[in-house]
Amino acid sequence: MASYILRLSEANYYESPHWILRLVSCSANRVLKFALDRSKVTKLSQLTGIDDRLLQSKAFRAIRGHYFISYEVNQKATHLCPKCLKESSYARFLWDVEINKVCHIHRCNLVNKCPQCRQTIKWLRPSIIKCRCGFDFRDSAVTNATDSQVNFALYRAGCWGNSECMKLAKAAYGEDNPLFCLSFKQFEQLSSFLKFDIGVCLRHQGDLRMSQEVLNKFHTKSNLLSSQELVFDFFQGWKHNINYLFQWHEDNSIGKNSTRHTILTMVFRFVELSSLLPINCFLSRQLEIALRKYLCSYNVIQIEIVYRYSNGYCREKLDLDRIEDWLPRVGGMLDCSKLTLTRLIWVCQHIKSLRWLKGCSAWQIVLNRPLTKLIEFKSKFVTL
Repeated sequence: MASYILRLSEANYYESPHWILRLVSCSANRVLKFALDRSKVTKLSQLTGIDDRLLQSKAFRAIRGHYFISYEVNQKATHLCPKCLKESSYARFLWDVEINKVCHIHRCNLVNKCPQCRQTIKWLRPSIIKCRCGFDFRDSAVTNATDSQVNFALYRAGCWGNSECMKLAKAAYGEDNPLFCLSFKQFEQLSSFLKFDIGVCLRHQGDLRMSQEVLNKFHTKSNLLSSQELVFDFFQGWKHNINYLFQWHEDNSIGKNSTRHTILTMVFRFVELSSLLPINCFLSRQLEIALRKYLCSYNVIQIEIVYRYSNGYCREKLDLDRIEDWLPRVGGMLDCSKLTLTRLIWVCQHIKSLRWLKGCSAWQIVLNRPLTKLIEFKSKFVTL
């Protein structure tokens, strides 16, 4: 959409898109916000005679199945690829997405400043290929992107509908990688959860298998490395890295905290990570198996759940060594046939308490939230 506005401005001999934006009542310094507003796009359609549905399809609100919101879009400035502009003088929509820093086609970093005047590249400029100072962006020098950056750019473009890019990302990371079960929104949530843990582990010389180029940028605190690139690279060796990260957390907790605190902390990590993944993906199933083994290793033998009915509450104590017997029954009562232990703990808002059973020298988990056969429970479960 922004590319169209620039070309429309240039075709009508305006010095910048400022006057086009004024005609549709849009602030001159918010050119990309325009593409997020349906009413303004419709007004432009009426002014130009271009079919409204065609222009709406070019808007940022919904491009290739991904819905953008304002903070995801560079609203005042943009990036661009000089090599792409040499091939064809139009702006690509991915250049305007905040996290996009690499051209996956030419394997180079996008340019965000004019080499001549050193100013940030704005959308309010004479044409797609020229800066306000007169410099032709096609003449800009570019720097090569790293393999990790390119793979992440391919994955990102694949999530937004480019099947060829997704094929290339899968070729680099493997078809069975759990990342490919996720939407990009789910990946962003996963990144938010894992980035701190990965960073702390790397700072303490944890044995994570990461690309050397990523490690170099991480240790030099390079602004070229985003948290999402860090997490994406982490998943290239995901089988080793996830196992190591959990073991690293447990080893660090055992020496500093009580057994109770260690168990609760580790269960939280299993459950939170699992909640960010589709329930049927391979990693979710592995986390379920790992959680059960972990609880067994600490002699956690029982889980207590509470049902809420109109006339009161009912408590039930369930033995974890018989989980295959009672889990389907509980799932049936809640109208959730795919219920797992990790999801049960998560939906119950984790653990209320961890009790020490003196008589059998073991632990009992008491879940926090009473269960009820409510639509709320099912809707929260299936949204995953």
